[in-house]
Amino acid sequence: MLGKITSLAHKYEKCPLSRLKRVFQADINYQTYDEFVPPVKNQIIGNLPSEMIDYIVKNFPEQKGELIKKFQKGLALTAMFTRANWRKMQREGKIIQGLDRLAENEKHTLLTQMRNVLFSNIHEILPKNSAVQFELLGNGAMGHAFKLSIKDASGKRLMPDAAMKIYHDVQNDIAAEMHGNYAEANISTFLKRALGHKMEKSQFAAHYMSDLKSGYTLSEFIHHDGEYTYDFVDYSKKFGVNSLDAVKNFINGKIFDMGGFKKQWNFCSDKVTMRYYKKLVNNPQITDKLLERYQALADNPKTPHQTKIQDAIDLFQISRLNKRNYIQEYMDLWKKILTDSE
Repeated sequence: MLGKITSLAHKYEKCPLSRLKRVFQADINYQTYDEFVPPVKNQIIGNLPSEMIDYIVKNFPEQKGELIKKFQKGLALTAMFTRANWRKMQREGKIIQGLDRLAENEKHTLLTQMRNVLFSNIHEILPKNSAVQFELLGNGAMGHAFKLSIKDASGKRLMPDAAMKIYHDVQNDIAAEMHGNYAEANISTFLKRALGHKMEKSQFAAHYMSDLKSGYTLSEFIHHDGEYTYDFVDYSKKFGVNSLDAVKNFINGKIFDMGGFKKQWNFCSDKVTMRYYKKLVNNPQITDKLLERYQALADNPKTPHQTKIQDAIDLFQISRLNKRNYIQEYMDLWKKILTDSE
């Protein structure tokens, strides 16, 4: 039998974390985000797109750390400004929920103001006559999504277009273990580590950074007319997580929203167990030989991690009984949606 999976969050109730990355890499769907996240001093996970970091390092090698933080601060101020204005418009009765209901002139004014907030913080980093632009992509139950473009005077992108999701609330009460600022940063961080390579090589959009204190996420922008080459990863089978939302939150087959992922029966947060389990899953040609070898190790009382190896074997044997092919189901549903939309 699998050992009891314990949450890491309880360990930090009396000893606040300095960073969230390791906790978010180890587990998801915490019930206590509101208890252990707010006291953390550094609530930024990830960083700016690598192209922007490379640009800063190349042009400002002596100030790189300071200017990267200044860029992050600009994004944070933009998120807080946008959230405050959204709430003000709700109070004034201009909108009920989404900014997409604004009159075009008011929408244009807001996007220009957002641009000005960010530009005022990063103008000294950018080449002369660079253009910063926001575009409203849409709104959902948890936040608004914007496209962020930054180009030099010739129109060349200084970094890839990014999707900036600004959450309605920094801390949300509805389905908080699966949706919202904290949970979605957690899910992105967990999957980024679990995949073992860049997220954009799979069906997931790349996650650049999340600022949990300011309530926004910056990720890869997926173009409707773009061409993407990627490998589908059966995250249900490999990592023991699944999401009903994923089948609707994609463009060109790329999942762009990390809300709604939840642990399944085959989820395991132990790193050693998962290492052996993933070897069994990822090597179908030699699975029987690996099972024989791992069982011998598990039966030997002198083997380090003996019980964890047995846990991995048990988990894999149970997964063999699960005949559902989640990746095929995902592909079939994706094809049906595309066919119906034609």
